Parts: sequence; structure tokens; C-alpha cells
Amino acid sequence: MRLRTLVGRVGLPLLLTGLATAGAGLPAYADPGDDLGPEVELALPEQVVAVDGKSKKVEVEVLNYGEDTAKNLVVTFGTAPIPESVGFVPPAGCDADGCRIDSIAPGKRKTLTFTVAPTAALPTFGVGFDVLLKDAGNEWAQYSHVTVVSVDEGVDLELAPIDDYKLDPGDTADVPIVFSNTGNKAPAGYGVVLVGDPFLSYPMKYSNCFFDDELFGIACVFDEPIQPGETVTLADKAPFKFKLAADTPGPSELFAGTYLVGLTEEDLAEVPAGVRNARKASALEAQPLDEDDLPEDINDWDNIRTFTVSVSRNPADVAAIGGTFAGAKGDSRTVKVGVRNNGPAATSSLMQNGLLLVDVELPTGVEITKADPNCFKDSDRKYFCLLIDSLHKGEKAEFSFTGTIKSAGEAGSITVDNGPVDPNRSNDTAAIAVKLSTGGAGGGGGDEGLPVTGAPAGMVAAGGAAMLLAGGAAFYVARRRRIVTVVD
Repeated sequence: MRLRTLVGRVGLPLLLTGLATAGAGLPAYADPGDDLGPEVELALPEQVVAVDGKSKKVEVEVLNYGEDTAKNLVVTFGTAPIPESVGFVPPAGCDADGCRIDSIAPGKRKTLTFTVAPTAALPTFGVGFDVLLKDAGNEWAQYSHVTVVSVDEGVDLELAPIDDYKLDPGDTADVPIVFSNTGNKAPAGYGVVLVGDPFLSYPMKYSNCFFDDELFGIACVFDEPIQPGETVTLADKAPFKFKLAADTPGPSELFAGTYLVGLTEEDLAEVPAGVRNARKASALEAQPLDEDDLPEDINDWDNIRTFTVSVSRNPADVAAIGGTFAGAKGDSRTVKVGVRNNGPAATSSLMQNGLLLVDVELPTGVEITKADPNCFKDSDRKYFCLLIDSLHKGEKAEFSFTGTIKSAGEAGSITVDNGPVDPNRSNDTAAIAVKLSTGGAGGGGGDEGLPVTGAPAGMVAAGGAAMLLAGGAAFYVARRRRIVTVVD
């Protein structure tokens, strides 16, 4: 069934959009290091479509993706008076000088909502105007352009915002999903996709849903129309639930989001009637998704909502694992060093806005000929290694180094830093030694060039996933808005 492909089509952009919500936001087209003002971003749709003279609410988001509080910001609408045919109504609390924003904390956002209600005088191709974000002193500014058009008829599904959560590991929570059809035509049905962090699971099992563990999401199909003006609350019929894993690392911020799409009669005809287990994705036949089969939603930018899940403290004791180059002078040996998670929680990964950093200093008596591909040379004998995947309790990750033994020399070390959540810092460092045996030069260690096993292979996969996420987000961001930063 084609909705499995739907998860893939919307899940990746949604996940990265969630990263922005979690505080690792996507920067505007300006380098924050160039003193172009605070690290903030202006986001709004490039096009707003109103149906048959109805009013349409439009959200403008200002995201602070920096590490400092952004202060004294101003949002203004139009560099010239906006034509009356647009029916523009500014956000509540704004005056003739714009909307003043006193402060936005790091990783947070401020949302302003304006309204348009085009009149019959609106030109056929619409009217555009700029929205500016600047500082109160007019030293820098960002702007984005939005065009307002009007159509006679169409489907316009609109998903309501979802509040952020504060939960303890192991908690379960409902996700209230509320949406309306603000258009004047009804789709035959609708699909709802909920995706999120790998530490979020979905315990519900409904016959009209399926789970995809590769995309960390669940999708549900509803074979009923949403009439114009109707509002639907899924909690009344089939509440979405998610559960935090008991070993979710904390404190951390997980991200999740939901996507709403209207379906045609052809889509609904492909839903198997006898599916009873939501986790049996194999019962739903995956086929390529043809966007021409979907009823065109005239404003797809308000079909996506993201939210964060703030997780309370849940410590993880991470220990360093050392090793020894043992052999005679001239021997080539491969040593694996690494880290082990003693729990109880897992370690944070890129998906939770965190990376486990490992510093390796190799012994002076070894000439390194091959380093682990997940480790990067910092200086003569020093490397730093990245662990992108999470380590659960009892799991370990290893990094291999191959070298020729020259002398006993000075020992090296491996040090892991899991931050303040690590309850035992005494085991964060382990030695990397050289043990010389007697005799002449050996014929070379038989383990030279051994493949890297364990978590590093997973790191490569995670790195590829991160690139996919970035690509999906780039597409979503490019489609949603265009931002330009200027400086006086």
C-alpha cells in the first residue's frame, strides 16, 4: 500500500525540521560568524492561498538556533503599504512599527500569526510583500517574501500546533492531533503520519495503522471525508500514543512531528480490509507514490507540526577500554580500544543533539600505519573519534589502530567524555600500552588490517542517515521559505 512510501516521503524532512525545534536549527543564508547579528531565523511560507474569500491564518516563526538569548527583535510586514485587496490583519499586540520580541531563549521560537482575507480586487496572480526580522537598532535584517493568492475552490487541511512535552524515561503520553478543513472541498479520506526519535515507540495497535521501524514512525488511514469547516480530533477516535524508552538518555530533547495528507478514493481502495496488527507492515503492499493521485492541498505548509520531548535526568556510566601493543620490535600489531556503557541509560546520539567524544593518545613507541576510519588525526599521536550511534547498557564501541612497534616508549591513553550525566568519572580514562617481547623483529602481526567491528560500522550507517536527513530538510526548507540576510 502506498502510504508506506508516504512515510518515507514526509518522514525525513519532518525529522530534520524537528531538529530545528530541538535547538539544532537550520541557519538562514548567512554565516553567524560574520557578525550579522544573533543566530536567529525567520520562517514563513512562500505562498498563501485563500479559498473563495475566506480568511487564512499564517504563522511567522522566529527561531533562535544559537547558544545565547536573542533580544530586542522586531518583525515588520511590507516595505511599502500592503494593498487593501490582500485583507491583511497584523498579529495581535503589534503596532505600526511592527511586532516587538523582547527575548527568545536558546533553542526556542516565537510564533506570530497574521491573517489575510483577499477581496475580489486581488489580482489574478496575487500580491506579494516582504516580512522583515531585524534588531531594534536597525543594524541587521533578514527578510522573506510571501505571495497571497485566491482560488475559487480547493481542499485546505490545517493541522493545529502540538505542545512540547516534559517527561520521565518510561512515561507514556497521548498526542492530541487536531485538524480542520478550511477549504470548500472535502477529500475522500486522510492519512496521518507520526514520526520521531528512535527512543520513542508507539504502543497502540489499530487495524488502520502500520508501523515502520526504519523510519521510526507510524501511519494511519481514515476512510472518511473531512467536510469544509469541520474540525477533527483524533483523540476522540483513535488517540496517538508514544512511549519513552526506559533507557532514554537525559537530560535531552527528543523531537517528533506529524504530517496530515488528504486521500482520494483510489488511495482508500488500496487499504487492505483485513489488517489487524498495526506492526505488520508486510501486510500493506508498498508501491511508488504518485502525487497526482493525492487531492491537491492548496496550503501544504500547515500540514506539518513538530514538537519536542524534554527528558529528565537519566545517567549513563561510560567507561574507557584500553589496549596493549604486544610484540617484538618491528612487529605490526592491531589494537582495539573503545568505550563501554555500563548504564543504566543509553548514551545520546546525533538524533538527540549529542555525540559521544573519544580522545585517543597513542604510545610513543608505536608508529601508526592505519587508523580507524571513524577517528580523525588531531596531532602527531592524538586522534579524536566520534560515536554517532547510541550505546545501550552493556554495549561497547571499538576503534582499531594498526602500528609497527619501535620501542617500549611512553604509554598512551583513551578518554571518553559523556558530560555531566556520567555518575562515575573515575573510569573515563584507560591506558594504551606497549609490551615488548624478547627476540628479533617478527614477521608482522597476523591481525594487521583487521576490519572494524561493532559500533563503528553502525556509525557509518548513521552518518549516511544524517546526510539523508539533511537532504530532506534542505528540500523542505527550500520549499517553505526563502531567506536573505542584509547588513547596513
